[in-house]
Amino acid sequence: MEAILDIQEFPLIIAVAFSGLAIALAGLSLWYLREYVSYSKKRASNLPPLPEVPGLPILGNLLQLKEKKPHMTFTKWAQTYGPIYSIKTGANTIIVLNSVEVAKEAMVTRFSSISTRKLSKALTILTSDKTMVAMSDYNEFHKTVKRHMLTNVLGPTAQRRHRLHRDILIEYTMDQLYAFLKSSPLGAVTLRKIIEPEIFGLALKQALGKDVKSIQVEELGTTLSREELFKVLITDPMEGSIDVDWRDFFPYMQWVPNKSFEEKIQQMKFRRQTAMQALIKEQMKRISSGEVPLSMLIEVLVHSS
Repeated sequence: MEAILDIQEFPLIIAVAFSGLAIALAGLSLWYLREYVSYSKKRASNLPPLPEVPGLPILGNLLQLKEKKPHMTFTKWAQTYGPIYSIKTGANTIIVLNSVEVAKEAMVTRFSSISTRKLSKALTILTSDKTMVAMSDYNEFHKTVKRHMLTNVLGPTAQRRHRLHRDILIEYTMDQLYAFLKSSPLGAVTLRKIIEPEIFGLALKQALGKDVKSIQVEELGTTLSREELFKVLITDPMEGSIDVDWRDFFPYMQWVPNKSFEEKIQQMKFRRQTAMQALIKEQMKRISSGEVPLSMLIEVLVHSS
């Protein structure tokens, strides 16, 4: 039993559980902001050469990407260079995808070809070296985890099983909107504040079989509220994934230390892993007591053991 609970021995459990939450809340956003494909002229291809955005020697297009989330710049370039083009960030060549069609082709149709893409330092740490389904290489691990995701979350049987949870989410969201309309008929509503916590609750129900109001995390010496749990599992890793380590742009400078950056990202990873471990322990108590909720996590635990 303790072996099942050991997070280090079962990265599959952590990867799937966290992937379920991340997919429900982040979807393609995380991929759109940070995902890139290693582009090599050495590889033979029948595809036409990609347009390149002009930049400076050594730096490439770095000075043109001053925003934390440079999607506006990418969109502007797409008007000139089309939905797919290449840029230079220091020593790296990056392929930018700017339409749903090409993103779907890369992530679905051609995933096996682009799965060995290079990740940033932050993403390498936060995904435990690609042990998250959306970031993993196309191998047996990826296929196994994806199969569990499809079977327990995205497949037709799982969709029917979780329909009640979705109906409750829709009903509650509509009630909130109507209540706001009555109190402030001319006011602007921040839809994210209403929907975000409800989608998180839906993700927890699909992954664990129930919503979580709070969880005791021994390693952190505290009890995380639902809002704090959302921050630890979702918000912090998403923000960390777009943090920039300048050494990513100049691999030949990897020997230069950047301790503050690495410690920050490692702390995010530690908090997320300990929170997930606490959720798994709580779930194992429910299993031991004879309660068997409809849960993706239980399926993965059984498969792993």
